[in-house]
Amino acid sequence: MNYFKNNINKKIFIFFIFVLLRTSFCFSAEADTKAKYPKITPFGYTHLWAVYDRTPGPARGDDYQIARARVGLKGNLTPKTDFMILTEWGRLTYNDPVSLLDAWVNYKVNPGFNIKLGQTWYKFTLSGTTTLPTIPLIARPEVVDGIWLTMGRNGSYAYDKGIELWGNFKDAKLPWGYEFFITTGTGLNRFEDNNKKDFSTRLYLEPKKDLRLGLSGFYGWSRVEITSNLNSEKKKDLPEYAYGIDLSYTQKHFRFVSEALQALYEGYLETNGLETFHTATKKPRGWYAMFGLKPLSWIEIPVQYAWYESDSAKSDTGLKTITLGITWFLKEKTLNNIKINYLIRSAQKNYGSKPRNKFIVQAQLAF
Repeated sequence: MNYFKNNINKKIFIFFIFVLLRTSFCFSAEADTKAKYPKITPFGYTHLWAVYDRTPGPARGDDYQIARARVGLKGNLTPKTDFMILTEWGRLTYNDPVSLLDAWVNYKVNPGFNIKLGQTWYKFTLSGTTTLPTIPLIARPEVVDGIWLTMGRNGSYAYDKGIELWGNFKDAKLPWGYEFFITTGTGLNRFEDNNKKDFSTRLYLEPKKDLRLGLSGFYGWSRVEITSNLNSEKKKDLPEYAYGIDLSYTQKHFRFVSEALQALYEGYLETNGLETFHTATKKPRGWYAMFGLKPLSWIEIPVQYAWYESDSAKSDTGLKTITLGITWFLKEKTLNNIKINYLIRSAQKNYGSKPRNKFIVQAQLAF
């Protein structure tokens, strides 16, 4: 298994180097011929973390690390066709030392209708569709990670392969936009494993300037391993539903964001001879509200309250988190900043783990 993973990693690395070499050639060719297309730009960013977590356990305590480094290529192949290739390296990489995240091509018919093919992330929830370098706090709310990151049969990292249809009508009398995604449900860097598909969608309206209302929905399948009373294992695909509503209002010196989310993993009892397979229904849900004050153009003070129930079908499974933060923008109109967050966490007895307060400092550097 380790040999297989290492082999895959080598192939990804070789592919990435090959693309970089091709890119250099394209840049040279563009300079010689003064051709307008293709336009290819390397980009990336890194997160440097210093963490102090009071939660008991060997993986907690003081931690200084390169949390992640994302490096990729993006650009336009033609005036109507753009693409992205994005890899991730570092401590928070999904599984292997390097993971291939985005690998897609998008064709723009018009602003209201785009067709994207390849591997990319689920467009679900407002927080989940906000790119990582631009989220107001270091981490997304627990309810978003608890539902959005785990969707699909092999839910992980909120990435999958398929076709995405999207567009916006920002110049309409009532500006609005949409995203609709059909995916294999196999998750990150995996191929189709059956004929069932997952569906996710998001719709937003702007009834007033700077005010946005959004709706998100997901229907798909969750794959679980069930151990019977004969200690044999069997995999099942269970129906999964998720939906959310969000509200945001953004001004020059402040912004407000709030979301409420809920999901359902269906459960049942199945008797087969002497064996009984049991999967309990699970209902995660929660909400959060974030207020950000920007007294100066180079500083923001965000405060967030979040509530997450890992399973509302059971009692005492909630987690309350109050996050106090400050963001210092190293240079205006860039993604370079330093964030300081203090998380005050309180978990109920049946939540699972017993997280305690956490202090995080993050330096974000982008090119």
